Amino acid sequence: MFEEEDTRKILHEGRKYGLAANFHGDELHPMRSGHLAQEVQAHAISHLEHIDEEGIKVMAERSIYAVLLPTTVYVLRIAPPPARALIDAGVPVALGSDFNPNAHCMSMPLVMSLACLILRMTMPEALVAATLNAAGSLKCSDRYGSLEVGKSGDMVIINSPNWEHVVYEMGDPPILHVVKAGQIAYSSNM
Repeated sequence: MFEEEDTRKILHEGRKYGLAANFHGDELHPMRSGHLAQEVQAHAISHLEHIDEEGIKVMAERSIYAVLLPTTVYVLRIAPPPARALIDAGVPVALGSDFNPNAHCMSMPLVMSLACLILRMTMPEALVAATLNAAGSLKCSDRYGSLEVGKSGDMVIINSPNWEHVVYEMGDPPILHVVKAGQIAYSSNM
């Protein structure tokens, strides 16, 4: 773990080499990550469990993405980030799994479900956060994240009457097909 000054130095150095700043901030203790993100022209900040109102305001003004990781909140039993305050302030919120040894989860349906249950996001907010905003947080929403002409034909086709079943059936989502670049990459019928 890096302290605030070390983080600042690393992020500034990365900017010198043309890297877009996207860092973990305010996870285990407050570190004024909103202000740091503004200073280093960061595109996204992950975690944000301890972000304050001023940091949220800065993120909203600069359209800095908040990448929220509800599996970490669940596994570590820590206070959740203020998802509602971020959304209400106009901060673009994305969801991620934080796949790592302490949050060993690659299931975005589970992440979406936890976002609704723990972070109090609505199902439509969780869907946008897991798709279009997730792509936006990686600076690739012009190619991914939604079904639009000119974007990559990546999608999940489910075997349910409503898309919300992906969240309802979190442990066993009703996935029928996975389509990658317009081609079926997986089918439950295979």
